[in-house]
Amino acid sequence: MSCDQVRALLRPRSIAVVGASRNPRKIGHRILANVLSSGFPRDCVFPVNPNAGEVLGLRCYPSVRDVPVPIDLAVIAVPAAVVPQVLEDCGARGVKAVAIISSGFKEVGNIEAERRLVEIARKYKFRILGPNIVGIWDTVARVNVSFIDVNPLPGGIALISQSGALIASLLWWTRERGIGFSSLVSIGNRADVSEADLLEFFREDPHTRVVAIYMEGLGEGEGRRFLEAAYETARVKPVVVLKAGRSPQAARAARSHTGSLAGSDEAYEAAFKQAGILRAQSLGELLNWSLALAMAKEPADGGVVVLTHGGGAGVIAADVLGRWGVKLMDIPPDLAERLRRYMPPFGSTLNPVDLTGMMTGEDLRGALLELLRDDRVGAVLVWAGQGAIPTPQELRMAIQGAVAEAGLGKPLVASITGGEECRSAIRELIEAGIPCYESPEDAASALAAICTYYRGRGKMRGELLHARGDEEVVREIISRAVREERALLTPIESFEVAKAYGVPVVEAGLAKDEEEAVKLARALGYPVALAVETPDVPHKTEVGGIILNLNSDSEVIDAFHRVLRNVKSKAPDARILGVSIRKMMPRGVEVFVGARRDPVFGPLVAFGWGGVAVELLRDVSFRLAPLSSGDVEEMISETKIGRLLRGYRGRPLDEGAVKQAIIAVASLMEEFSVIGEIDVNPMFVYEHGAAAVDVKVYLRARR
Repeated sequence: MSCDQVRALLRPRSIAVVGASRNPRKIGHRILANVLSSGFPRDCVFPVNPNAGEVLGLRCYPSVRDVPVPIDLAVIAVPAAVVPQVLEDCGARGVKAVAIISSGFKEVGNIEAERRLVEIARKYKFRILGPNIVGIWDTVARVNVSFIDVNPLPGGIALISQSGALIASLLWWTRERGIGFSSLVSIGNRADVSEADLLEFFREDPHTRVVAIYMEGLGEGEGRRFLEAAYETARVKPVVVLKAGRSPQAARAARSHTGSLAGSDEAYEAAFKQAGILRAQSLGELLNWSLALAMAKEPADGGVVVLTHGGGAGVIAADVLGRWGVKLMDIPPDLAERLRRYMPPFGSTLNPVDLTGMMTGEDLRGALLELLRDDRVGAVLVWAGQGAIPTPQELRMAIQGAVAEAGLGKPLVASITGGEECRSAIRELIEAGIPCYESPEDAASALAAICTYYRGRGKMRGELLHARGDEEVVREIISRAVREERALLTPIESFEVAKAYGVPVVEAGLAKDEEEAVKLARALGYPVALAVETPDVPHKTEVGGIILNLNSDSEVIDAFHRVLRNVKSKAPDARILGVSIRKMMPRGVEVFVGARRDPVFGPLVAFGWGGVAVELLRDVSFRLAPLSSGDVEEMISETKIGRLLRGYRGRPLDEGAVKQAIIAVASLMEEFSVIGEIDVNPMFVYEHGAAAVDVKVYLRARR
């Protein structure tokens, strides 16, 4: 989507309101009234209604085709059945962008009608926002293209929302608190224009300092473009997302350990991490963080200082910062000496700094001034509560006074806790460019978001990694399985596929009868494991299809017949191709490597603690392929098993072999779209080397 088309959508120079009505109760009337009252030039607004000659003092045109000047944005508020003809008119007139307020499309199951709208837009090369949107607000263009008669305050936040009702209600909430926006965009059904399109525009927009998104979900196959747009945007300005729908019920039923562990939310979480997005857990965090990030400077070199006049609030703030990994600095002796001027003898210059309940407004101003001027202090959180002295307004003036004298070259986040007078002081501080909150938790969370964003922005993902494998071997195995209409490769096939791309696997072979089984066991060397070779039973232990620690020919022969009897009894329809004989490996540290194909984002790769309790332990980290060197490092670092690999209370193990397996699995998923899921579990890791003792490869269902 070109920037010109988004600019025409958000910051139009001319607007046609299709469905403008003389009836004040109709949405078309309210949209036109809001456009006119928002400050948009009256002579650039054109009502369209074939049954009216004039609406709100403006000449009305029977069709968009009849409007005498070029139109940037057409806003459509007519019944769903009429919308296609209106789009044809817009295309013929050369309209650049269309916002469809009208509902009655995909949200009520009318999918074909919505698809038709996109086809018309593609034919005429314009773009559609919606349908089923509440509207657009832009404080730069001073325009309210909606049926909600309230306008946002100007500011540096661009808010994109899939919920129209939510964005509408937030207008009053944010106005009351002094929170301002560059744009607010309701995207409705997202038939055409998506979050990725808007991110690309806001990335370059000088009026936007942070992009906030309320998201319920992306469409199938949309994840890759969103990830790329978000990554590029987050490199230059913060992106904060509140993603709804985290519950396990949203995850699909899965056949593998990977699928069981990785619901849809894990794919979004991985995408947000890789893009550098801050994920909010609540609406409050979405707005609190966005406010702070829109106002704050980049943290300077140095630590964080919490300045309070009450120990409890300071500890609360420190706890929140600690959970985010934000460390409080040790106060240098000379700075501590200067801070003591503003507290009684029983005050504390430890961090948090406690000026005590004896604090005056002048004490607060002086101590804060010292912190703002000291280059060793990277960021400051100041908390003050309503009490006997000073008043909330004196607290506000103390903070503003220090900022006026020292400047604001580092992040400063404030919190004033109390009654109505405090809320008034908070709003005034926000209007002065200082993010301020009612609770110390909210302030600390906002400061942590600032530190986390800037700490992560400087990290590069690293080069993209890809395993070079034997494509012909894998293609031949998969083609055979597809011809046989199998959803699961056999154990030996799965080993061969994994080995072809560099997964270190245990030595194994296929035997059709007991003589071949003995011969293979001798060649591999005792002890061995014997497992039924079938494409129809994923978990052999559940049907008695695997026996471990066989140490002689007679044990192999006995096991051969026993597993066949077990499987025929418990899975009578399973196709039995023989048995696999595998070398028994010494027990190492068990890890799990897997992947599944997410419908939105594509290959989702997993790493974690392996073994039979993999789902119970849930010590797992996810990233989306293709993987960078940074992604692989973080996957290992985020898990407890990763600490064990790196030598926690012992010698470090072969992390290189683990990385090799992760990259191999990711590469297989990228190169062979027919693969749906892969499990490598467990893989034993040693001081030198590793060995996967079980591999499962599932194919995607044919559509």
